Amino acid sequence: MVTKKLLEKKIGYLVTTVSSGFECLSSLGPTMSSFHVVILDLHMPEIDGFEVATRIRKFRSRNRPLIIALTASAEEQVWEQCLQVGMNGVIRKPVLLRGLENELRTVLQRAGERFSG
Repeated sequence: MVTKKLLEKKIGYLVTTVSSGFECLSSLGPTMSSFHVVILDLHMPEIDGFEVATRIRKFRSRNRPLIIALTASAEEQVWEQCLQVGMNGVIRKPVLLRGLENELRTVLQRAGERFSG
């Protein structure tokens, strides 16, 4: 919820939240076209963020939607695993506004897009 508040109130993004990996996949639907960026907690109920990202990439392009992992882990292997399943970035917990903005900016710039925060 902290991340949602930061994204909506401080950066001005429209945010949809879900409570599980299956709910995330269901919300994205078959076209996934309405979501530009997906922020996935790596430790969600039912299926984890790695599996959700793998399923998104299996049915969508490597580029859309942009996927950013949310994790409390500081281990380098977590970032490597995120890259292997097609994620575009990592935000570390606890989520702070500057870190959130910086990672969004980096991911969007790598994708050739403009950050509007």
